[in-house]
Amino acid sequence: MTDVVLGMGEVGSTLFDLLTMRGCNCIGVDTNAIRSRNQTSTSVTTELIHICIPGDIAMFQSVVLECANTYKDAQAILVHSTVRPGTAASLQEKINIPIISSPARGVHRRFLEDMQRYTKFVATDVDIDQNLISKIEDRFKKVHWLSSTKTAEFAKILTDTTYYGWLINYAQLTKIICDMEGMDYDEMWSFADEPHQFLGNRPKMYPGIIGGHCVIPNLALIDYPELKTVGDINDIFRKHLSQNSNL
Repeated sequence: MTDVVLGMGEVGSTLFDLLTMRGCNCIGVDTNAIRSRNQTSTSVTTELIHICIPGDIAMFQSVVLECANTYKDAQAILVHSTVRPGTAASLQEKINIPIISSPARGVHRRFLEDMQRYTKFVATDVDIDQNLISKIEDRFKKVHWLSSTKTAEFAKILTDTTYYGWLINYAQLTKIICDMEGMDYDEMWSFADEPHQFLGNRPKMYPGIIGGHCVIPNLALIDYPELKTVGDINDIFRKHLSQNSNL
């Protein structure tokens, strides 16, 4: 039995390494042939398909459907990509094997370590048998089942990347105020050290510019304009830094 990992970027290649470390035979498939791994011209019996391509590409569902058609004997498809909520449910209407939503978690510079230590949140909208449940739990060890794929998809965006962005936003705003008032940022924030130590609800973040391909881009996957404030404040802070380069 072989697992297929579709998309061998940071998420896919790390997942590939994790699965092989845990004894799974894996094939890594990517449009960039250099990234592909263990591909063979001989047919293989596929057990699970792992989708790790960017969730914001226009042809996402078409690519998944093509993959399912290529590996027809797969027992389930796990979507590790961060996608627009409703994607897994839409795919499930078109595919007759279970679609499992399981957004990847972790910081890219230590992805493998994070994948090993974090609980793997998974969800499906159809009934699956204990045999398939066991196969998924054997691969990821610590597994928590959510009630729906929509919950899993929103959880990734709302409690992971966007929440992280909000925390950085507050650091950005307080840094702007400190600069305008001639105060030291670290000294001012020391006032919150003990409350955070005892209560855990006063995190001090580094007031940097939010970049990368997660926090801001993921906002485009949900239709809640109120959350676009994360990007707006980031732009305000970027402008502040450019106008106060001496600070």
